[in-house]
Amino acid sequence: MNIEVIFKWVLSMTLGGSAAIFVFAILGKIFKEYLSARARYYIWIIVLFCFMVPWYVLLSKKSGRVLNQSVTLDNNSYITSKLSNNSALNLQLIENTAQGGALTALPYKNISYFNPEKFVEFIGYVWLVGAIVFFAWFLIRYIWFKVIVIRSSRKCSNEYCGRMIERYCNLRKIPKKIKILESDIIQTPMLIGIITPILIIPTKGIVREDLRLIIRHELVHFKRKDVLIKWLSKLINALHWFNPLVYFAVLKLNRECEYSCDEEVIRKLKNDGKRRYAEVLYNTLLVSIGSGAGAAFGLVGRKESIVERFRFIMSLEARKMSKGAKVFVVVLVSTTIFLSAFVQIWAKDILSFDSDEIEAIKSTIEGFYETQYKAYLQMEYIDITPYLDMSKIQNHNKVVALKMLVFRRKYIDEKKYCYVEKRHFPYELHYKNIELDGNKAKVVIDLEIKLKEAYPPFISYGENIFELEKQDGTWKLIKHIYDKWALMHYEFSTDQKLPESDYEQIKKQIDREFRIE
Repeated sequence: MNIEVIFKWVLSMTLGGSAAIFVFAILGKIFKEYLSARARYYIWIIVLFCFMVPWYVLLSKKSGRVLNQSVTLDNNSYITSKLSNNSALNLQLIENTAQGGALTALPYKNISYFNPEKFVEFIGYVWLVGAIVFFAWFLIRYIWFKVIVIRSSRKCSNEYCGRMIERYCNLRKIPKKIKILESDIIQTPMLIGIITPILIIPTKGIVREDLRLIIRHELVHFKRKDVLIKWLSKLINALHWFNPLVYFAVLKLNRECEYSCDEEVIRKLKNDGKRRYAEVLYNTLLVSIGSGAGAAFGLVGRKESIVERFRFIMSLEARKMSKGAKVFVVVLVSTTIFLSAFVQIWAKDILSFDSDEIEAIKSTIEGFYETQYKAYLQMEYIDITPYLDMSKIQNHNKVVALKMLVFRRKYIDEKKYCYVEKRHFPYELHYKNIELDGNKAKVVIDLEIKLKEAYPPFISYGENIFELEKQDGTWKLIKHIYDKWALMHYEFSTDQKLPESDYEQIKKQIDREFRIE
């Protein structure tokens, strides 16, 4: 899989995710009062993860499609194969002792001032570098801050904190896998780490009651695995760093994450308790912004946002969502996912995921036929191995058969034994079906000819089935299934490898056929 395909996947997912953001941003704003902060938080998680789900892969493992297309090839339309590197076929004369010279198919670079494929490849590498730099910068900042905090921390000596955390964990059925440290350089409790979560407590500056409320907030984060969600959101942000809507979604996710934690903590508090919690949170967040902790962990980093959060806490009423609101959430989530999947699949076709591959496959098949036909008419062997997987017995035999056929025609023509047809009769390739499965493909063709004309034996009318494989960026023919009658008169065998032809022996055989001693 090359960088162009990966970048197109990301583009399709970014379009699908953007559609999900638009849906929820609009409907969530209209019906905000009917949704709890927890519901909004989980919906934003789903919205953000729409940027990571390749719906077109999940909904169809194979991208088989029926093509009502046909290609007519006649003597006025010799084609050259468009290989995967957008090159054409250059015919070059090479020395061949048996036949006095042969034509071989060599790719040459397409002379063009603007190559769309190369441009897309360049943009793909720009995206990849941007994604790596974005995530590396976040990772370095996080590791730097974590190292400083851990080095300045020690085992928590506050027995009250230990008992309070243990009691709360038992009450909320939280697994006791959290490590508790205390530090002199932080002003507010914070939770860091994914594999081994660590809760760091400040050694001074917060009274017991205030500390209890903030630790509850952090333990809610711990129970819901919010640190992992924030890491994944940063990864998604890195993959879609070029999309401003992703930054908006990550910001909303972080904000609703904090709001939903506030909602959980103050659910059973009265107005005085809510005010105390809001004031404590307001003061600690202001301190955390000044210390750099907010920037390191994606906390709300603007004073205006902190004031808004303060108002949210004071206006929050402890009430459960109604059944109608829950139904609305289900409908909203379903609509968001469906629209995201629809846009992504639509984008997949617009971005031509398979069209380039299909064109390359068709060019391989058409070039394979036409190269043989041209060699047949010019009576000079043209190398067809660029189209074939030469590790297969059948393909080796095709080369041997073409060499022998071309040599026979040339010798008969030179000796004037009989009339040798040199006209290129038209034939049509009707593509009935093309199935793509990664680097493999299966193509069904209906080959139509004028039955009264004398076509070469490799032009087998009726259904032709090709199996192809992409090797080093180029589609190669692996297997060719066609009419057994034509097979008997051309390749002779698909199982037993034919030896290279003895051309002197062929001359004697032709002489005997025409009764020439």
